[in-house]
Amino acid sequence: MGSPKARPLGTRRARCARRLGFERNLLRRRTDRIEAVIRLVTIVLFVVAVPIAVIAVGRQADHLTLHQAQAQQAREHQVTAVLLQQAQATGVPDPYTSIQVTSVLARWQPPGRPSRSGQVLASAGARAGSTVTIWINASGALASPPPDHRDIVGDVTVAAVTAGLLASLLVLGTNALSRRALDRRRLNAWDAEWRATGPRWTGRRG
Repeated sequence: MGSPKARPLGTRRARCARRLGFERNLLRRRTDRIEAVIRLVTIVLFVVAVPIAVIAVGRQADHLTLHQAQAQQAREHQVTAVLLQQAQATGVPDPYTSIQVTSVLARWQPPGRPSRSGQVLASAGARAGSTVTIWINASGALASPPPDHRDIVGDVTVAAVTAGLLASLLVLGTNALSRRALDRRRLNAWDAEWRATGPRWTGRRG
C-alpha cells in the first residue's frame, strides 16, 4: 500500500469532507448539513476568533494598566521616611520573599507641607533613624506604589486567560444549543415520518 503522502489529493479532500459532513451523500438530510456547517464554524472560531479575542483583550489590558500606572505616578511621588523606632520581626515569614518586612512608626516630610508620621513597611531589624523610601499622594498621606512590570504582566495574563475561557465557553455553549435544536428537529421529523410509514409496516392502515 502507498504511503499517506502518495495518496491522491482528491482522496484526502474527500476523506476530510466526509469527516466534516460535506460529502455528497444523498442520505444526509438538511439538518445534517446544517450541523456540518455549525461544526466547521465552531472549528474556525476556536482556531481564529478565540486567539484574536485573547490578543485583543491582552493588548487592551496592557494599555489600560500602563495608563493607570502612569497616571498614578503623576499623582504620587516618592519621599524618604525616617524610622522612629526599630523594626521588630513579626515571627511570621513571608512565603513570597526571603526578605521579611514589618510595620514600624516613621516620619516623613511632604513637599511644602508639615511633616507627617505613620506606619510604614521596613525590613525587619532596621534600626531607629534609618530611612526607607515610601510613596505619598498629593496631600502627603501614604499611598500604595504604582504597579511594577511584574504586576502589569500578571494583570494582562489574567485578563487574557479570562477572555480566552469566556470566548471558548461562548463558542461551546452556542454549539451545544445549536446541536440540541437540530436534534429536537430531527426527532420531530422522525416522529412525523414514523406516523406516516409505521401503519404500512404494521398493517394498520387508516
